[in-house]
Amino acid sequence: MASSVEDEFSILDDNQTNPNHHVIPEPSSYASIHAPPDKKDADEESESTFGGRSFGKTNNATDSRIEKRRDQDELNDSVAKRPKQSAEYRKDREEWNDSAIECLLDAYLEKLTQLNRGNLRGRDWEEVASAVSERLEKQNKSVEQCKNKVDNLKKRYKLERHRMSEGGVSASHWPWFKKMEEIVGNSLPAKAAADEEKPTASPGSSVRPLKRCTSVIQSPVVQMTNLKSKSPKWKRVVFKISGAALACSGPNNVDPKVAMQIAREVEVACRLGVQVAIVVGGRNFFSGETWVTATGLDRSTAYQIGMMATVMNSILLQSSLEKIGVQTRVQTAFPVQEVAEPYNRQRAIRHLEKGRVVIFGGIGAGAGNPLFSTDTAAALRASEINAEAVLKGTNVDGVYDCHSQDNNATFEHISFRDLVSKGATSMDTMALTFCEENGIPVVVFNLLQPGNISKALCGEQVGTLIDQTGR
Repeated sequence: MASSVEDEFSILDDNQTNPNHHVIPEPSSYASIHAPPDKKDADEESESTFGGRSFGKTNNATDSRIEKRRDQDELNDSVAKRPKQSAEYRKDREEWNDSAIECLLDAYLEKLTQLNRGNLRGRDWEEVASAVSERLEKQNKSVEQCKNKVDNLKKRYKLERHRMSEGGVSASHWPWFKKMEEIVGNSLPAKAAADEEKPTASPGSSVRPLKRCTSVIQSPVVQMTNLKSKSPKWKRVVFKISGAALACSGPNNVDPKVAMQIAREVEVACRLGVQVAIVVGGRNFFSGETWVTATGLDRSTAYQIGMMATVMNSILLQSSLEKIGVQTRVQTAFPVQEVAEPYNRQRAIRHLEKGRVVIFGGIGAGAGNPLFSTDTAAALRASEINAEAVLKGTNVDGVYDCHSQDNNATFEHISFRDLVSKGATSMDTMALTFCEENGIPVVVFNLLQPGNISKALCGEQVGTLIDQTGR
């Protein structure tokens, strides 16, 4: 019996320590839970090797490798972008040389003035790009290239303006400053442009006018500060604009820069309280005298065509003035109801008293007589609306001295009587006689010189003053 028991225990003492080897021993499972942390057996170490904690470490290592790879990719991208940006800059410099930029700005300004609005649209940009490509011949510019370049130039212009105002610099050495001045002046509303150019000063300090370089079209604020502080010499004037002065070398026969310059300087005079009536010629579109001489055309017919040309110029000037915020009315001697009012003396005076500009178009002399010049019509209108002076803006500097050895010498002041013997002027003799009889002084000056129009309208010395005394 004992031997059988020993035999049984001898079997248990063999290498097989667990007869139920297919069942997990309970002591080992309890030991893995309740064993102290500093005493681990081999089973616990194997479990910790393949347990959840070690799996978490593996995930952390994987995440760190992904983050490192991502950081490396971002670093590579940033390094790759730098030469790309510099290459794009060099490419832009190569595509837009000085001649290309000049063509772009000219085409953009012409389109902006032609459309009479502050921005261009899709079809307009296509025409600008086409015009630039035609002028450059060997270079084709897309719409996007033109848009981006104009935007960049506008940003550069704003930075230049800020630099000049902060540093008190009166002139800019940037070659495109003057051209951008014209473009921004045509794009911005008048009020915004005026607010932008007002000099700022701290309380108690004297306000110093902002000095800026001379440009073809100066802002109204700058011109007002350039005028003398005294009140205008005349309250109401008639401004006669020569059609020849409006002409340009291009096929349109009207220089948009001159039209906008006239509008801005008339605005300056209106702000100072001067009532301005305008009479404009039509020689830039049609010259009746030339056609009569060259073809023998009937004089009345030729001059009637010229009268219609004055209506075209009147509407053009009205559009330019309205664009910058100056209320304007066009009155014609013959009915053109769709575009203008019929001439009425009392209504014209009321318009002037309300601060509006009145443009008299379609006139020969007063009642639309084609056999009289627009100079004579201006003198007659001045008498009818009780104007204090007639100012003729043309493309000459004034009345030239016939007896001077210097062919460019002009009078500053001369009488009507001395003008007949000493002077040579482009103004019609009948108009001068009418002004002399009615005691209306006349000023002949060059309207193409920036600032001359506003000075003449306000009574400052410019060109030649013709009156009764000549002193």
